[in-house]
Amino acid sequence: MVTSWEWGVSNIKSQGAASEILKNIPLLLGGIFLIYLAAVDETLFAAITMGNLHNRILVIIATTLAAGVPMFFAVGLFKKSVLVGQETIYYYEELLKRKSFWISTIVLLAIITFLVLLQGRASTIQGIVAVVGSVSLSIYLVIYIRKM
Repeated sequence: MVTSWEWGVSNIKSQGAASEILKNIPLLLGGIFLIYLAAVDETLFAAITMGNLHNRILVIIATTLAAGVPMFFAVGLFKKSVLVGQETIYYYEELLKRKSFWISTIVLLAIITFLVLLQGRASTIQGIVAVVGSVSLSIYLVIYIRKM
């Protein structure tokens, strides 16, 4: 049986978690954007294969990198927004506490922006989404890093 004190404490914790999520909505949206880059956008895949789709090993490596690298950073963004208070892998937790993780995310976004512009895809809807999303998330992450 739950006492009113225990209910009050759990209610305060859930309100704190909810306010933490609302405070970090840009990180949540950034995680969703990185999932979009991993699942839908083929910028990284096209850059790694460079049009050479005959080599199956290269296609496997390109697919793994193009999906895995953005997802690695997306998980960090989700951890800092939705999964506040949840324990994950210890070393990943320690990595999220360092500015190097966030700087690496900004570098990945800059590379994706550069590749979209280099491939001439900035005039397509997917290219516009990739460039605008990468630039705005990078700006937010710079502000986020300065507050750390």
